[in-house]
Amino acid sequence: MPQIIVTAAVNDVEEWLKFKADMVPAMAAVASDGASYVAADGSNQVASTWDVPDMDAFKAAQGSFSPELAAAAERAGMIPSTMVVYVKR
Repeated sequence: MPQIIVTAAVNDVEEWLKFKADMVPAMAAVASDGASYVAADGSNQVASTWDVPDMDAFKAAQGSFSPELAAAAERAGMIPSTMVVYVKR
């Protein structure tokens, strides 16, 4: 099963951490949560790890956020245009 890291900028790190719990159920159809990370330098950069059983389904979900996923990302203050996905090799 592929493992990925997703990085992004957020409006407020503490708000992202609070609402991260909303992202897990919203992503459950395409990925399971591993861990969350915040930048050590105190910036607004965050990262999370995910186990992805089907990369095609994950890519489709990222390309067209479901209403639930879009709402969770917005509540978390995630800035989608800054998102970068890394795949473990």
